[in-house]
Amino acid sequence: IAQGLGEGSQGLRYFEYLLTKFSTPEELFGPLSITALKNDQFHRNTDGYLPSVELAFLDEVFKASSSILNALLTIMNERVFHNGSAAQHVPLRALIAASNELPTDQEELSALYDRFLVRCFVDYVSEESLPLLLDTESETPAGGLKRITANDISELESLAQNVALPAEVMDAIIHIWQQHKRVFKNDSQEYLSDRRLKKLVRLMQFSAATNERHEIDFSDLLLLRNCLWNNPKNAGKAQAILDSVFHDP
Repeated sequence: IAQGLGEGSQGLRYFEYLLTKFSTPEELFGPLSITALKNDQFHRNTDGYLPSVELAFLDEVFKASSSILNALLTIMNERVFHNGSAAQHVPLRALIAASNELPTDQEELSALYDRFLVRCFVDYVSEESLPLLLDTESETPAGGLKRITANDISELESLAQNVALPAEVMDAIIHIWQQHKRVFKNDSQEYLSDRRLKKLVRLMQFSAATNERHEIDFSDLLLLRNCLWNNPKNAGKAQAILDSVFHDP
């Protein structure tokens, strides 16, 4: 993804890291500046670390310590890293994470989990797909990607900002919210926050813009199939809620 976005052979500036419960903030956000410490200042040298890149991948993200997680909350929501007394702008375009376990029983991680808008459960390759996995000739080299430049991204952001939300689609989103609340009323782990609903509209605006439309339509709602559940076991129920929009009179 990083190689397919931005200019140059390397694409977007990229950072990746495998987190453990022993990971320290220095490993993600950069080491403390010795020069600054000598002047009684707290400052991290963030160049090359997560606060300085445009795309990041964090493996086993929910194993991180509270100090790392709290900083990630601000980075993901406000694109800001508090570097000592200064609020440093973070150019992050996207944060992708993976985990072998979800924080469904850890309330302190719910805010971070909620900020990952699109979720996808990746299982082992099925038996019928094994030939595709083993077929090395079908692999596309990174150099063969059609690159999306920074200007393309800026233009798309501008177009998405002007995509309208028609009343009938707004009614459908409210219907989804109401149905979700009803279906999961006895499951405290499943909820749709105000922040998530707002970001879902933004996601659909981008979908409409990339399809050269000036309004969100019902086809954009199909993107929500991977946005309406916290536990993968509830993906089927979330899909049924989404289907009700298309089938209810």
